[in-house]
Amino acid sequence: MDTTILEILSQIAPDLMGEMELRALILERVAALGPIGRRALAARLHLPEREVRAAADALKEAGCLSQSAAGMTLTPAGERLTDAARTVSRGRRTLQSMELALSRKLGVERVCIVHGNCDDDRSVLSEVAREAARQLRFLLQDAHVLAVSGGETVARTAEAVTEAAPMDITVVPAQGGLGTDVRLQANTQAELLARRLGGGYRLLHLPDGLTADATDGLARLPQVREVLELMRGADVLLYGVGQAQEVAARRGMSPMERETLAREGAIAEALGFYFDARGRVVGGGRSLALEADALGRTNRAAIVAAGASKAATIAAVCAHHPHRLLVTDEGAAARMLELLRD
Repeated sequence: MDTTILEILSQIAPDLMGEMELRALILERVAALGPIGRRALAARLHLPEREVRAAADALKEAGCLSQSAAGMTLTPAGERLTDAARTVSRGRRTLQSMELALSRKLGVERVCIVHGNCDDDRSVLSEVAREAARQLRFLLQDAHVLAVSGGETVARTAEAVTEAAPMDITVVPAQGGLGTDVRLQANTQAELLARRLGGGYRLLHLPDGLTADATDGLARLPQVREVLELMRGADVLLYGVGQAQEVAARRGMSPMERETLAREGAIAEALGFYFDARGRVVGGGRSLALEADALGRTNRAAIVAAGASKAATIAAVCAHHPHRLLVTDEGAAARMLELLRD
């Protein structure tokens, strides 16, 4: 297959390329390893069995694979596609190698990378959001409460979630309001995600970054306490990360406060906490509900963030607490691998 055709297809239907590459990779691997079972193939590919099963079922329906007690093998139609499958799967295998390397270096259970760098092409952010939306449904299995932050990337993820069978899930904001753009606030994402997932939601009509005294007083109000308890007990925590100085400026911090953050080495912000390159909390921390020491330890934490400029911030937050999932782009992934090189 001419690689220029792949480039054209990636421009025409970028949202379909990931699935095409996965199916091509399965065809190519079955050609090399078959007969092989879906579970064994998933283990070889370091992918969830459900993803391999769904793609294999689609290939079987298309007449490219056959299934027997011994495992999957190619049909004559599948054999004719083997050379083309190798070409298509090459990009996926490169990303898969990066995913495995980042998973090991960051200690993140599952890393998903999409092609491109959203710093250069903003459309890549939409692809990151689509992948995050797809992975979110897997992460929510057996979950009852989802806490979600605000921000552009999380907002796009919420918009990318497709409506399906209703889930028994309650969605709550993971932080109070920030800034004047209602579209990007955590409350908005909680409501939208609940609607798309078919669940319920609770809102928190309070600003973020309150003083300690104000936080303690408000936390005693019954209507606030209910939401805070749900936030603290959330099964899944989905959030984005920001660059420390940009977020501090957006929050209206004084020059002196921002200088203090810089002096402490703050490079990343997430959920109201500021982190240095080693993942230490060096500022913020006046969250109404979340405690820095509990992040990722009492819930399944998931980051969605992209762009090479975000690489250091993503790595810093991942160094602070465990994560089940990271969805990012090739630009951020490549830069992180450089930063984390032994």
